[in-house]
Amino acid sequence: MSSLKEVARKLCAPLLNPLENSDAPYRYFPKSRAILVIMSLLFLGLAIGLAVFLPSGIELTFLIPVTVFGLIGILGLLVAWLGSERAVARLWSSK
Repeated sequence: MSSLKEVARKLCAPLLNPLENSDAPYRYFPKSRAILVIMSLLFLGLAIGLAVFLPSGIELTFLIPVTVFGLIGILGLLVAWLGSERAVARLWSSK
């Protein structure tokens, strides 16, 4: 029986494979994953805060920052949770 993390890794494989498939050297620091989680939560908080405090009846173009910040936050959390050390280092562009 597979775990939740294995199933999630299979679902997010198109996102994780480009970050993990590389022969380039990388440097991974244990704090990188924690900082990635904190930054991702800040981006999600910003997206939620923007969505909550936007006035009703505005144009839909104001939802672009909400979408961008939300996607960046979700991407960061997925890589921090599911990604290998190489994926986290690659997201930070550590060489």
